[in-house]
Amino acid sequence: MAPDANAAIPDIRSADQATGDYRDMLVRLLTRQIYAETATAEVFGRSIQVAPTWRDKYLAAEFAFEEATHSQMVADLLEDLGQDSEAILAKRPDMMSFWGIDLENWVHIACFNFTVDRAGSHQIMEYEKSSYVPWAEKMVEVLADEEGHYDNGVESLRQFANDEENFSEFQRVFNDLLPNTIKAAFGRPLGPDNDFCLEHGLKRNTSEDVLNRYLTEMKGYMVETELKFPPVAHLEAKGAILPDSSKDIVNSLQ
Repeated sequence: MAPDANAAIPDIRSADQATGDYRDMLVRLLTRQIYAETATAEVFGRSIQVAPTWRDKYLAAEFAFEEATHSQMVADLLEDLGQDSEAILAKRPDMMSFWGIDLENWVHIACFNFTVDRAGSHQIMEYEKSSYVPWAEKMVEVLADEEGHYDNGVESLRQFANDEENFSEFQRVFNDLLPNTIKAAFGRPLGPDNDFCLEHGLKRNTSEDVLNRYLTEMKGYMVETELKFPPVAHLEAKGAILPDSSKDIVNSLQ
């Protein structure tokens, strides 16, 4: 059933006001976010040792600290809702399995920065407008940090575009990282969970719209550097679920 556009969106200002199905869905969304935030913090922490220059090491350390801070914000939100954040994190896959990334290669880290961080940002743009006010307020700071991370990812892509061997490796890693990113960050584009989140203001746009916004933004930088999307068949074989509108974007840059 499609969400009722005329239904009143709740304004939930405290953990005590988050009850029933709303509370359950909120915990699920926060759990998904803390998985991503902590796994990303660990990637940046480990990337310090493979960064090729001091500036790269400095930025990796800065990003690791910011992601750890974001993780703690989400942990605090979960604790306020009566959840054990440590128990939740104990169920998270290790970072390499979660993102499907090899941390021994700087090209992989640069591709991660370009691909994964921005996917998270597009979800946080939704959470920043969430009907759960404590969450929305914290996401303002998180989103500001994420903008800086993506700028660095775009810069890295442009640098690798001038190096044929490394750019070829960047493309190969991107082909395998993108489907994992789509699965982890966007989940299923349609379904009752998506409808529930829209009806209750936990997010304001469909998962399909958020995914397409992400793909379209990336495409602008990819055209500039001649990076290509992997074929739809490859993405689907890796488990990414794409609506037709998203397939059109992917097919437009092969």
